Amino acid sequence: MTVPRPALAATQASACGKVILLGEHAVVHGVPALAAGLADALTVRARPLADPNAPIRLRIPAWDVDVRLAPDEGGRLHPVAEAAAAVLATCDAPLFGLEIVGETALPAGAGLGSSAALCVALARLALGPDRPVEEIVEASMAGERIFHGAPSGIDSEVAARGGVVRFVRGSSPTPVRLGRPLALAVLPTGVPRKTADLVARFGTLVREEPGVATPLLQAIRACVDRGEAALRDGDLASLGRTFDACHGILAAFGVSHPRLDALCAAARSAGALGAKLTGAGGGGCAIAVVGGSAEHLREALAQEGCPAFLTEIRSS
Repeated sequence: MTVPRPALAATQASACGKVILLGEHAVVHGVPALAAGLADALTVRARPLADPNAPIRLRIPAWDVDVRLAPDEGGRLHPVAEAAAAVLATCDAPLFGLEIVGETALPAGAGLGSSAALCVALARLALGPDRPVEEIVEASMAGERIFHGAPSGIDSEVAARGGVVRFVRGSSPTPVRLGRPLALAVLPTGVPRKTADLVARFGTLVREEPGVATPLLQAIRACVDRGEAALRDGDLASLGRTFDACHGILAAFGVSHPRLDALCAAARSAGALGAKLTGAGGGGCAIAVVGGSAEHLREALAQEGCPAFLTEIRSS
C-alpha cells in the first residue's frame, strides 16, 4: 500500500517583519517593550519540482539565499536550510518535491526580524492561513531556535500578528490599539553588528554600574509607558519626543553608533517628529516618526546615502 505524501496547506503565505519601537535591550532585564509588524514583509510561494523526490529548494534572491533542504557532501546543512526544515518537519509538511521562492524588500541581518518572517511564512504555508496564530508561532519557533538558540519569541509573535504589541519577557504579548496609523521610516545604516556583543555590553553596565543603570532602565520603562499612551491617543508628536529620549538613553548604554546618531539627526532635520535606533543598535537600522512630507524625508535621507523605506503601522 502506498503511503500518501504530506502536503502543504497553501501555495502562498506572507509574514511581517519587525521593528522594536521602544524597550529594546531593557526587555532582557524585565522592562516591557513595544514591537511593531512591517506588513507583508516576506511572501513565499511553493510550486512542484519536476522530480518529486528531490529535496526542497528554497530561494530568496533578495537575501542571496539558494539552498536545498538536504546535507551537502560533507554532511552539513546550511543554517537557513536547517531552520526551514525544522519548521516544515514540525508541521508534518513535505521536505521533497517543491521549490519555495520568497519575495521581500526587507534587508536581512538588519534587526528587522527577517528570520522570524521566514519561519512564520513557512509555518503558514504548511499549516494554512486560517490556523490559530498561536499554532503558527509555536511552529515557527522550531526554526527560530536554530537561528538564535534561545529566542524571546517577540519576533515570531510580531511576524505572525502584525500591528503593535506590548511584550514582557515570559508573558504573552498584548495588542496595542492605535489611535491613528503610524507612518514610520526605516533607516538602514549598512553597518553590520553582532547582536550578542551589544547585548553583553548593555548587560555589563547593568551588572557593574547598578547606580547608573537602574535609573536608566526606569527611564526606558517610562518611555515605553509614555510611548504606548501616545500610540493609543494618536499623539505622534509625543511619540517622536519619546523616540528621541529613548535613543539618548540607549546611547548612554553604549549601544548606538555614529552612523545611527547621524541618520537620526538627519531625519529630525528633514521633518521627522523623532528618531531612534531599533533592535540591537551598533549599526543595523534606525526608525523615525514621519512628520510632514514622507517623500521629502526619504529624499533627504537618500542624500545621506541611506536607502530609507516608508511603512504604515496599523492595529492588527
